[in-house]
Amino acid sequence: MQSCGVDEAGKGPVLGPMIIAIVSGDEDTLRSIGAKDSKALSHPSRLRIFELIKKEAGYVQWVKITSSELNMEMEGATLNKIEEGRVSDLIKNSPCGKIYVDSFDVNEERLSKLLSGMTDKEVICRHKADSHFYTVSAASIVAKVIREREMDVIRNKYGNVGSGYPSDPVTIKFLEDSIRNGTDIGDIVRTHWKTYSNVLNSMRQKHLL
Repeated sequence: MQSCGVDEAGKGPVLGPMIIAIVSGDEDTLRSIGAKDSKALSHPSRLRIFELIKKEAGYVQWVKITSSELNMEMEGATLNKIEEGRVSDLIKNSPCGKIYVDSFDVNEERLSKLLSGMTDKEVICRHKADSHFYTVSAASIVAKVIREREMDVIRNKYGNVGSGYPSDPVTIKFLEDSIRNGTDIGDIVRTHWKTYSNVLNSMRQKHLL
């Protein structure tokens, strides 16, 4: 039975969705088409390899968790718990008997046991799995490409929002301008993130609201 890899893109940003992808395929084939940690690839390279993955991989699926969904679900669950549910669903619906997951828990073994129990499959969680298993590398590329496409949709609607990450000055300026101007960004901003509350509080202190 074939093995799969699971990885995500967009867990940390304050803007835009989180994407979790699962990919199965022959490790040598995925290596030969250039699959590697998506962060080590340029955007054009990711797009090119993404198309090859769709042709060569045995199974490719992904799930999108919007900012609105995160805002709602984080009222009663941690981000890790939300991810556990989506990852387990992807694994259960896949044709794979063995699944490698880029661990989103600090404790790899704990997450491995948890996901194995939730799915009745062999799940192996490792930190930096996208650097060790080509199926996980492929999943990281798929997730990254899909998130970028979703961010392009957001940019077309709202203008230059930057990368969506808290470290991006363009993203912070977008948040500040949106709050100052009363722009409704409720469907793209993660209100439970400290980044958002810090910007909001800072502007209140400056009497800009």
